[in-house]
Amino acid sequence: MGEPVQFRVTSKDVTHGFGLYDEKLHLIAQTQAMPDYTNIVSITFKKPGTYKIMCLEYCSTGHHVMIKDIVVKPKGGN
Repeated sequence: MGEPVQFRVTSKDVTHGFGLYDEKLHLIAQTQAMPDYTNIVSITFKKPGTYKIMCLEYCSTGHHVMIKDIVVKPKGGN
Protein backbone atom coordinates (compact mmCIF):
# COMPACT_ATOMS: atom_id res chain seq x y z
CA MET A 1 0.00 0.00 0.00
CA GLY A 2 1.25 3.46 -0.85
CA GLU A 3 3.78 2.28 -3.44
CA PRO A 4 3.17 1.63 -7.15
CA VAL A 5 2.32 -1.92 -8.17
CA GLN A 6 2.88 -2.92 -11.77
CA PHE A 7 0.69 -5.51 -13.48
CA ARG A 8 2.11 -7.01 -16.68
CA VAL A 9 -0.99 -8.20 -18.55
CA THR A 10 -0.96 -10.71 -21.41
CA SER A 11 -2.89 -13.76 -22.61
CA LYS A 12 -2.00 -17.23 -23.85
CA ASP A 13 -5.18 -17.81 -25.88
CA VAL A 14 -7.65 -15.05 -26.82
CA THR A 15 -8.27 -11.40 -25.95
CA HIS A 16 -9.42 -10.84 -22.39
CA GLY A 17 -10.15 -7.69 -20.45
CA PHE A 18 -8.24 -6.97 -17.24
CA GLY A 19 -10.43 -4.98 -14.86
CA LEU A 20 -9.27 -4.04 -11.37
CA TYR A 21 -12.07 -3.19 -8.93
CA ASP A 22 -12.15 -1.75 -5.41
CA GLU A 23 -14.21 -3.20 -2.56
CA LYS A 24 -17.36 -1.45 -3.79
CA LEU A 25 -16.76 -2.95 -7.26
CA HIS A 26 -15.87 0.41 -8.79
CA LEU A 27 -13.53 -0.03 -11.74
CA ILE A 28 -10.21 1.62 -10.85
CA ALA A 29 -7.96 0.38 -13.68
CA GLN A 30 -8.31 -1.61 -16.89
CA THR A 31 -6.50 -2.80 -19.98
CA GLN A 32 -6.71 -5.53 -22.60
CA ALA A 33 -4.97 -8.89 -22.21
CA MET A 34 -3.90 -9.99 -25.69
CA PRO A 35 -1.84 -12.90 -27.03
CA ASP A 36 1.75 -12.04 -27.94
CA TYR A 37 1.54 -8.57 -26.36
CA THR A 38 2.05 -7.23 -22.84
CA ASN A 39 0.20 -4.21 -21.49
CA ILE A 40 1.45 -2.63 -18.28
CA VAL A 41 -0.89 -1.13 -15.69
CA SER A 42 0.58 0.68 -12.69
CA ILE A 43 -1.52 1.58 -9.68
CA THR A 44 -0.81 2.85 -6.18
CA PHE A 45 -3.29 1.40 -3.71
CA LYS A 46 -4.23 4.11 -1.20
CA LYS A 47 -6.34 1.97 1.12
CA PRO A 48 -5.97 -1.56 2.46
CA GLY A 49 -8.67 -4.03 1.48
CA THR A 50 -9.66 -6.77 -0.91
CA TYR A 51 -9.60 -5.79 -4.57
CA LYS A 52 -10.83 -7.92 -7.47
CA ILE A 53 -9.51 -8.62 -10.94
CA MET A 54 -12.26 -9.63 -13.36
CA CYS A 55 -12.30 -10.27 -17.09
CA LEU A 56 -14.02 -7.45 -19.01
CA GLU A 57 -14.20 -9.17 -22.39
CA TYR A 58 -16.52 -12.11 -23.05
CA CYS A 59 -13.93 -14.72 -23.95
CA SER A 60 -15.40 -18.22 -23.50
CA THR A 61 -17.78 -20.34 -21.48
CA GLY A 62 -15.46 -19.92 -18.46
CA HIS A 63 -15.61 -16.11 -18.58
CA HIS A 64 -17.83 -15.83 -15.51
CA VAL A 65 -15.27 -17.57 -13.26
CA MET A 66 -12.31 -15.40 -14.26
CA ILE A 67 -12.10 -13.58 -10.91
CA LYS A 68 -9.12 -13.15 -8.61
CA ASP A 69 -8.93 -11.40 -5.23
CA ILE A 70 -5.94 -9.26 -4.24
CA VAL A 71 -5.48 -8.39 -0.57
CA VAL A 72 -3.72 -5.07 0.01
CA LYS A 73 -2.25 -4.64 3.50
CA PRO A 74 -0.64 -1.64 5.16
CA LYS A 75 3.12 -1.56 4.69
CA GLY A 76 4.76 -3.71 7.37
CA GLY A 77 1.47 -4.57 9.05
CA ASN A 78 -1.62 -6.70 9.04
